[in-house]
This record gives sequence, structure tokens and C-alpha cells, in this order.
Amino acid sequence: MLVYIVMRLAHALAVLLGVIFVVSVLVKLIPGDPVDIMSAGNPGITPAQKQELREQLGLTRPLLEQFTSYVGRALHGDLGQSIRFRTSALSIVLERLPATCELTLTAMILAVAIAVPLGVVTALRPGGIIDYAGSIFGILGVSIPSFLLGILLVLFVSVDLGLLPVAGRGEALTTAITQAIMTGNAAVFWKSFRFLILPAIALATSVIAWNARLTRSAMLEALRQDYVRFATAKGLPRSAVIVRHALRNAIIPAITIIGLQVGYLLSGSFVIENVFAWPGVGRLAVQAVLWRDYPVIQAVVMATAITFLAINLLLDIVYRLVDPRIRYGRS
Repeated sequence: MLVYIVMRLAHALAVLLGVIFVVSVLVKLIPGDPVDIMSAGNPGITPAQKQELREQLGLTRPLLEQFTSYVGRALHGDLGQSIRFRTSALSIVLERLPATCELTLTAMILAVAIAVPLGVVTALRPGGIIDYAGSIFGILGVSIPSFLLGILLVLFVSVDLGLLPVAGRGEALTTAITQAIMTGNAAVFWKSFRFLILPAIALATSVIAWNARLTRSAMLEALRQDYVRFATAKGLPRSAVIVRHALRNAIIPAITIIGLQVGYLLSGSFVIENVFAWPGVGRLAVQAVLWRDYPVIQAVVMATAITFLAINLLLDIVYRLVDPRIRYGRS
């Protein structure tokens, strides 16, 4: 296992370098000049001053030189300075990252908590009313774009009914939970959590639909296996057969898809954060593109890539815990 983890870390580093290079190329293809945007509020600046500013920012150097310089500084924890804010790009991203992680993690927990039981129930009663209802939900869930669902939720739940906030974010959820426990007042938690409900639902709906149908298919396949029939013939309780034998083997494909869906949720949060004015990395990335703030864009991509790679490594370890037959390393 240790050898496998070391190999995966080396692979992740190579992938990260590739991501940085591709992003370094793509950001240069964005139309517009960051110096022109910075000087828009100062019409008195001369072309010579603009060119001097470009040289100070390193925008006139060859692309390969910019890339090698960036990688060298990144290895020392320096991801550059924001062109707009004139401060560390890494500090700006780290300031916004907890909000994005909070939204993504809540959406994933919501998706798994609903999708797995729904998939199991529909698999145990194929062709029934619950199965048909699950199929309808699955089709709608993958058909409605998350941003459209978010707008509909805002119009219906927030504007028409006035039940939840339209946009914004309260206290960090961890802070709210701590304060609620210390004061014994659940209203403190609710005051922050209510901002999270609609964005999490909009982000998680399509993931719920995919995972529910995947769990259903995997459960139907597992229930047909001989080891499940043998466990039933031994007289084990129905719940033990379903949970310990069928579900434990059926959940492995779902874990694989969940690892891929983390990247989907992270990218989907970029849209949802702008719909709900959620102050996370996704909203920052859109603003950075509009400002042509190249260091912030690269820092956002790097933070997202590292998060995605770390979660995939964690899921590979979870495979081993779920299915002891899986072995890593040389055979």
C-alpha cells in the first residue's frame, strides 16, 4: 500500500505539472490585455508606461520562460501576485477555498445520503411505483441544468415563498456548529445553514440522479449473484443479506463514480456560486477571467487540481477498506 501511495503521489505531481502548463497556455489565449483593464480608470497613462507595466508583470517574457519561472516559485509556495489586488494570489484563493469546500462537501453528502438508499429501494422493488418514481426523478435530474434549477429554486422558494435567502453566505458552517454547541442555541446553526440549502440542492440534484440509477443497476446485478442466494439459503436475515453482501459489493462502482463526480461538483460550483453569489473559488475564478488576472486563475486551477487528486487518492484507499480482495502494488 505504501509503495502504491508513493507512486500515486509521483503520478499526481506529473499531472499537476501538465495542468499548470496547459493553463499557462490557455490564459494567454484569453482576449484582452490585463494592463488595458488595469489602466481603464486612468486615461492619462501613456503607451510607454503601459509597456513598462507589462514588463514589470512579466507579460512580455516567452511562454516557456514564464512557465519555468512559475513552477520554480510554486515549489516554494509562491503562486504569484494578483494583478488586480497586488497581493498574494495564493492567499486570495485560500481565503475563498473554505466556502467552495463547504458547498461541495455538503452537496456530495446530500447526494450520497439520498442516492444510495434510493437506488437500493428501487432495486428491491423493480417495476413498482417507487421504481417508476425514481426513474422519473433520474431523467429530470440529469436533464435540468444546475444553473437553471438554481434560478428556479430562487424564484420559487426564496422570492415567492420567502423561506430561504436569495443569495450570499452566513458564518462558516464549522464556526456555526461550534457556536451552536457552546451556546446550546440551534438557531445559530440554522442562521448559517439556511444560506447553504438551495445551492447544495441545485448542485447535488444531477449527482443524486446519476448515483441512484448506478446503485440500482449494481444492486440488481449483485442480488442475482450466487453468494447472495447462498447467504439467503443459510437463513441470514434479509437486512444482513442486503447490507453486508449485496450492498457492500454494489457500492464499489458508486465509489468510483463519486471520485469522478467530485471534479464535476467542483466545476459545477463555479456556476452555482455565481447564481447564488456564493463567495467561493468559483466566483473568484469568473471574476479573475473578467479581470485577466492570470496569477489568480492559475492559483484557482492549481488548488482545484490538488483537491481533486487528493480526493481520488483517498477513494483508492477506501476501495481497499470496502473490498479486501483489492490489492495495490506488484502482483
